[in-house]
Amino acid sequence: METKYVSYVRVSTKRQEISGLGLEAQRQIILNYITHQNGRLLNEFVESESGRRDDRPELIKAISTSKNTDATLIVAKLDRLSRSVSFISQLMESKVKFVCADMPTANEFTLHIFSALAEQERKYISERTKSALRAKKLREPDWKAGTNNLTDTGRKKAHHTNYMKARTDTKVVHAYHYIQTLKRQGYTYQQIADKLNMEHYRTRTNKLFRCNTVWYIWNRMENEKDAHVHANCDAFNNT
Repeated sequence: METKYVSYVRVSTKRQEISGLGLEAQRQIILNYITHQNGRLLNEFVESESGRRDDRPELIKAISTSKNTDATLIVAKLDRLSRSVSFISQLMESKVKFVCADMPTANEFTLHIFSALAEQERKYISERTKSALRAKKLREPDWKAGTNNLTDTGRKKAHHTNYMKARTDTKVVHAYHYIQTLKRQGYTYQQIADKLNMEHYRTRTNKLFRCNTVWYIWNRMENEKDAHVHANCDAFNNT
């Protein structure tokens, strides 16, 4: 019997949502899982909201849709659903079927442990942020939270520096050519990441490839290639 799924993907900020990096990675993980299970995706709910809130409108819709259609609520990772132990417990008690694509075999006990760890990590992040703000205030008494001390010029320069490093890095260039070959063969971003890791490719910072890393390299290089072609065409037309 075909299993029906309702997916929920979440990013913490509007900027992440617009970039598509976080959402695309989550979608790919979920799609890979559903495909492997020979299931069917009924609906997707997308949210740009902090995981601290459990009254998220799109999450409520996703849970309701799962109940009404007798479908399984699926998320890429547990912390995309919630970082609250009490919320995860309530969800399990409500008998809503749900699964985390990154740990599909997790039982009730395991989910409680992971949700407790996620909740604790959220507290640690909050404490570290507050501590850093207090330290900055002591160093710079006139500084106020929420101000941006980096100019537009500074931000653009930092972004350009990082971009140029990535673009000229040998590891990135070699990975891009392999990505290009696999994309032509119809591989997904997650499948390409898996192939890169199996072939011992590494990122510029010597880390394993992830779905969103592949997406970023592919789009960056392709956009640059298109821009280069357009520039040459413009130059030719102006001669």
